[in-house]
Amino acid sequence: MSSVERIQIKEEILHWVIQESQKESEEVINKFPKVVGWIKGDIKPTFKQLQDFASFLKVPFGYLFLKEPPKINIMEAEFRTINNKLPSMSKNLKDTITSMDIRRIWMSDYRRDLGWGKLTIIREFNDRKNGLIKEDVNLAKSLLKLEENWYGKVKDYGEAYNFLKTKLEAQGILVMQNGVVGYNTRRVLDIKEFRAFMLYDDIAPIIFINNNDSLGGKIFSLIHEFFHVLHEQEDLFLEDDIYSTKKNERYINRLTGEFLMPENYIKEKWDENSDPFAQIQSMAKHFKVSETALAIKLKELALIEEDTLNNIIDIAIKYFDKKTNEPGESGGDFYNTFNTRISPTFTKAVIRSTEAGDIEYTYAFRLLGGIRGKTYDEIKRRILPYG
Repeated sequence: MSSVERIQIKEEILHWVIQESQKESEEVINKFPKVVGWIKGDIKPTFKQLQDFASFLKVPFGYLFLKEPPKINIMEAEFRTINNKLPSMSKNLKDTITSMDIRRIWMSDYRRDLGWGKLTIIREFNDRKNGLIKEDVNLAKSLLKLEENWYGKVKDYGEAYNFLKTKLEAQGILVMQNGVVGYNTRRVLDIKEFRAFMLYDDIAPIIFINNNDSLGGKIFSLIHEFFHVLHEQEDLFLEDDIYSTKKNERYINRLTGEFLMPENYIKEKWDENSDPFAQIQSMAKHFKVSETALAIKLKELALIEEDTLNNIIDIAIKYFDKKTNEPGESGGDFYNTFNTRISPTFTKAVIRSTEAGDIEYTYAFRLLGGIRGKTYDEIKRRILPYG
């Protein structure tokens, strides 16, 4: 009679997943009395016990097999909220940050093994920036190989967002997005808690966008986080807190505003004798930004009054309550949805590493969000059709 296979899990991983679950230790021990022995190393759990353990804690099963816990200080990173208050971070946000950090660590190691150093775009920006808004924005655009009037050459917000994502990916920046935790549609990412965040790495920085935001908001977040990458600063971001009192955040917001809404163009086209609301609506569509972001820029340029700005914000809030997002994912096709959620650069790297025999298939499945073998094969066929 064959014996049941038992698996050694590191003590620090067991402590970490229990902490991540936000459950009381007593509750965990009552449910799994043997967990104390697992932690001490006196006994080893079975595969089935680990599955039940992860399910009870409501943590991804793959967490148990990590070599070490992801860095915890990212959970303590300074971030902004709609009311300028630091909330207790939800488990949905925490799990999303942890999942992205696991991917960042893997991609950074993968690229380093291939001989990569600090991304060229980061190094060149820091070598050449001078602290002047317009000049630094022009430098950032040139490093992205972006034309001045790029926004006039894309037909709508969706195309603009995908166009900018592609530009960032081409320079080595990974862009992920999702509206739920993994594939769990019951764990929706709350737009009132966060709109985006960025985990910095010299070699593999990751920008994560909350897909429940409007496309105008996602575009603003994408470029805001791009400037945080260039300034080598980890960040969690909310567009609504654009009045942040922190000097650095005001500076990043100004860079983002100038990148998306050039002052020279605005002043050239703005007509003080025309209806400001109609102009804001038209100009926002031209720039592919939210009307709120444009109104804030106009107020900073003294082209509209405070009451006009407040009216625009009030209208935007009412609109957002009714319609939180323009469709950013394709229908019900799993593979189209998968490609919008996970950076294609990251997916290709994982598949190539797996097919080269550098990592196990089971680990690749976890890196790609907990998929299974047949799904992996189809993703591989679609993303690497010629090997």
